Amino acid sequence: MCMRILRLLYTICLSVSCRRSIMYAKVYGATIDGLDGVVVTVEVDISQGLPVFDIVGLPNQAVKESRERVRAAIKNSGFDFPMRRIVVNLGPADVRKSSSGLDLPIAIGVLAASGQIRLRKPKLTKLLQSTLFIGELSLDGSLKKTQGILSMAMKALDEKILTIFTSSDNVSLLHNIEAITSYGAHTLADIVKLVIRPDEYRVDTVDDDCNNAVNCLIDYKDVQGQELGKRAMVIAAAGVHHVMMVGPPGSGKTMLAERLPTILPPLSWEERLETTRIHDVAGLLEKNTLIAKRPFRCPHHTATLASIIGGGSNAKPGEITLAHKGVLFIDEAPEFPRYVLDALRQPLESHMITVNRLQNSYDYPADFICILAANPCPCGYYGDPHKECVCSSTELERYQHKISGPILDRIDLFILVERPSFNDMLCMDSDSMSSADMKQLVEQGRQMQLERFQDQPFKSNGALPHGAIRELCNIRDDCWGLLGDVYERFHFTGRSFDRLLKVSRTIADLDGSLYIENEHISEAMMYRHIPYHVSRIGVHDGATV
Repeated sequence: MCMRILRLLYTICLSVSCRRSIMYAKVYGATIDGLDGVVVTVEVDISQGLPVFDIVGLPNQAVKESRERVRAAIKNSGFDFPMRRIVVNLGPADVRKSSSGLDLPIAIGVLAASGQIRLRKPKLTKLLQSTLFIGELSLDGSLKKTQGILSMAMKALDEKILTIFTSSDNVSLLHNIEAITSYGAHTLADIVKLVIRPDEYRVDTVDDDCNNAVNCLIDYKDVQGQELGKRAMVIAAAGVHHVMMVGPPGSGKTMLAERLPTILPPLSWEERLETTRIHDVAGLLEKNTLIAKRPFRCPHHTATLASIIGGGSNAKPGEITLAHKGVLFIDEAPEFPRYVLDALRQPLESHMITVNRLQNSYDYPADFICILAANPCPCGYYGDPHKECVCSSTELERYQHKISGPILDRIDLFILVERPSFNDMLCMDSDSMSSADMKQLVEQGRQMQLERFQDQPFKSNGALPHGAIRELCNIRDDCWGLLGDVYERFHFTGRSFDRLLKVSRTIADLDGSLYIENEHISEAMMYRHIPYHVSRIGVHDGATV
């Protein structure tokens, strides 16, 4: 009889204690939607019932699997996992949650709702309501690096959330946003200590060596001969123009293209932040610091359409977005499927790419310099004076038609890259321009453009809209006769004629001239000839000379 009474009393006491500990908690996490961060409200409710752990609010598979990670991390961190009915709601419910960084806010919510992080203190309750938790948990309770941390932090700043708790691997990136107070830790237990006493455990700001550019191991001094190609690269870098190179294998097309970032101006702070954010979302950020060098992307010709323009199940940025503020090199361009090359039409003009999906539409930035490289034929030796071409006429026509007229019409500079001579290979020309010399010319041309376009939304000649060309290019009156003859003789399209004027303006800037002269137009005309044998394949796109 006494034992029954004791058991009844124990059951009542246990029930009362459970009712007191069963609570509701709300914390904030974040996820990625395209390139943008989304602040997620993580609500945790613990109630009586059979032990269950449910996550609702449109989670993807990675977020659903966080149940087991959170359960093991809480136990292995020295806390008690409540054996009750746990429901986690992720809001807003109409946004797909796809970040493993929601592990940490879910774990903090469970600990707060179960009373292991006491919310009775008003200061602590206020802290949780104005704090963002971001981090992926291991089973032992340690915190891993989370992709897209910069986008999440920038969205938190828009939502007036100024405190972030995350992994120590992420915190160095967050210190670049001065308005946000960020705390980093290695484990879940350390995060709980930081929440209770943040002033005692605050991580000092990590110095970002943002101005320390990586020493370049490549230089245009290494390119033997190809002075015309170097001049075209200077013009392209100064005015942000697109280039197409045609030449036999081994003539130096790749060397010219891969050295283009060495003569581009340094990234500004805003450009570094934007470029780093893109690579962080894509999971390609090698170091936890802002990117200092301009991107150079060189996709293989077997790349899919989604990998080039972006998309996929998680709407990741593609190669043209990863090349933002840098260079996109399309080597062996005719080997790419034609529909992949044609997908470049919109970004080459608008510097944006729109990826439409069933549930949403994403706008990705794509402001890059496009370099196309091609052989003259499948074997690579059509027109070569020393090696005979073995391609049939049908193969040649099919190969050269892989690049459509509308794509060629969007290219500013066309150059023929010939095989270097024996003298070029034997000795290094002391008069050959180095990357430092070429960069100095580029900066001179860019400075004139910045002064000319200081009140405009665009800052380069390549971005000049059609309506502003006549007003801002400063063409001398005696040049219009030459331009009229060129337009009528070579049957230019409106777009290709605009590009001729833009290139002429860039050449004038490199010469330090305030006006476009006839010699500037004549040099620009040199680069309007497509180095394909167009008379044989019958291309009439208005862009040839």
